[in-house]
Amino acid sequence: MHGRGSRTRRTAAITAAVALAATAAALVGAQAASAATGCRVDYAIASEWPGGFGANVVVTNLGDPVSGWRLSWTFSGTERITHSWNGSHTQSGAQVTATNAAWNGAVPTGGTASFGFNADSGTRTTPPAAFSLNGVACTGSTTPTGTTTTTTTTTTTTPPDRPAVENDFAVTREAAHGDNRYTVFRPANPQSVGRALPVLAFGNGACAHTDNREVTRALTFIASKGFVVVDTGSVDGSPNGVPSGSPIPSLLTDAITWAEREQNRSGSPLAQRLDLGRVATAGHSCGGLEALIAAQDGRVDAVVSLNSGLFADGSFGYSRSELRKLHTPALFMDGGPSDIAYENTRANYDLVTVPAVLARHPQAGHVGFITGSQMTDGMTTVVQFLDMVLNGNQTARTYLLSPSGLAAEYPWTVARKNF
Repeated sequence: MHGRGSRTRRTAAITAAVALAATAAALVGAQAASAATGCRVDYAIASEWPGGFGANVVVTNLGDPVSGWRLSWTFSGTERITHSWNGSHTQSGAQVTATNAAWNGAVPTGGTASFGFNADSGTRTTPPAAFSLNGVACTGSTTPTGTTTTTTTTTTTTPPDRPAVENDFAVTREAAHGDNRYTVFRPANPQSVGRALPVLAFGNGACAHTDNREVTRALTFIASKGFVVVDTGSVDGSPNGVPSGSPIPSLLTDAITWAEREQNRSGSPLAQRLDLGRVATAGHSCGGLEALIAAQDGRVDAVVSLNSGLFADGSFGYSRSELRKLHTPALFMDGGPSDIAYENTRANYDLVTVPAVLARHPQAGHVGFITGSQMTDGMTTVVQFLDMVLNGNQTARTYLLSPSGLAAEYPWTVARKNF
């Protein structure tokens, strides 16, 4: 599905299938002789609008399994990538290199890895003429690498074996040190988690910026799975100088900044216990609007919109054109037709160009995921999404994206795109 409304987009049936040979991903030490390498790249311009376009790229591994990929090409014109997903990118002039995300670096023989991007372009774009994989130019065939290969060690994030949803850590709910705009939910003993903790900045329903009692149960659940949640609102509901009722996305980006300070504060229980390379924003209802705007921050790696979405008429000061600025995977959840955010949720999912999941529980209504009997199901879905995107957990990925996962659980319905 493609975006509509403020930008004119048309699907272009432009697909360039380029056969190429490449070295295997960087390995530690010497590799066995005669490892076969090669791949195919399918580059498709998925949509265009005045001054820009979106593209999807699929890399098929024709050789031996690889543990990480780096795809390079040169644009023929003035194309400039603005956002990418399912990987990261660097660009110098017309030269671009895309590298895998934490969860899609391992590609077996015959397997694929996909990523995409949006780009600005002053003229009509054309597919690149050639690609190289891991530094080796395309030759159109699968070839052996030779007798032995010794390469530099490449450090990658190792996905945890244990799905986060299986954790059940005791949780501490406490005031944020030095900033009464926030309440922190965290594992009581951060060291017991066994790894650095991802950070989630959360916005409350009704954009409640003082009282967060409504979300205490839900956020305690998330924290018990090995996450640090920084929520808007003072720990005891006392005045903190922040008005409620309208979205203030900077509260969530400030929450990330607070976590950065806490990481380095002497005496903090979270000092050197946070992984600030794994950060997400999330929010319920009005707080979901805060999360979607705050997710444009370059420090954010994932976003969750619960019973929310930007309005077609730009209510609350943010138009749906903001969705084009997202650069991270997104999870949209709604409670079915009785949810007042049902139409907004579906429309926002349709419009985003990043990898996205739409999960619907028709019995949850507008608040079931937060205060109702669907809380455990709803927060389990949130944790699985965060575990997939932030931690690279393959079990969580299967749960979210496989037809035999969440989609098979009554009464959920699940849609996905760009994954």
